[in-house]
Amino acid sequence: MNENEEPGSFEELISGIETQMNAERLHKQAAYAVTAARITGTVLTEAVASGVPYELSKEMAADTWNALMGFQPVILEDAESGEVVG
Repeated sequence: MNENEEPGSFEELISGIETQMNAERLHKQAAYAVTAARITGTVLTEAVASGVPYELSKEMAADTWNALMGFQPVILEDAESGEVVG
């Protein structure tokens, strides 16, 4: 609280609400990340259990994680041939 603010002032009230909203948002983001991790782990486990080679299963799980977390895939091209790499 600033020296100029009175106890119970509007600024103090807004600051308290903002702090609470930020904490709630952080909790929601954490719960979402935990759920995404569980789903990603399930994709990996089920793929391997179904006979998909481990490296491909790992890529499938990584694609799932990236999609759930909103990451865009990075597509690399070979500078000389123009072919997609990796």
